Amino acid sequence: MTVTLRPEQPSDEAFLRNLVLETVAIELGAEAWPEPMRSDLLRMQYAARRHARLEAGQSFIVQAGDAASGWVVLAPMDDGVHLVEIMILPALRGKGIGSAAIHEIFSKATGPVRLTVNRMNHGAIRLYERLGFRRTGEDEVRFFMERPPSA
Repeated sequence: MTVTLRPEQPSDEAFLRNLVLETVAIELGAEAWPEPMRSDLLRMQYAARRHARLEAGQSFIVQAGDAASGWVVLAPMDDGVHLVEIMILPALRGKGIGSAAIHEIFSKATGPVRLTVNRMNHGAIRLYERLGFRRTGEDEVRFFMERPPSA
């Protein structure tokens, strides 16, 4: 299966809304929350993430074959690129789509690729380390990671 990144289009909004809501619900354990609290908080999370990510950089849809499978936001930097966001549909995780999308980013980057990751997101940390990212710093919540262009 071929994985590519294509620029986000206005017609992708419904896909992105579903992807972000599913992902955030899992991250926050929201399936156990009572309605309407769950819907209201997830709606606010969606709006905040979309606004912050779009302000930060360029938005791409991860295509696996012909299907929209994820979302990537990249922020160009003077000496590299910051991977602001990567989300893969929960049903498609573990199939190599995220790795292939990150390799696509590596192939286009002219400098280091940097990211931050929640220190509790052990699966993502293992993936990033396997792909050559190394920790360059941390705070109470996140690890800061970088992959040099030669890795």
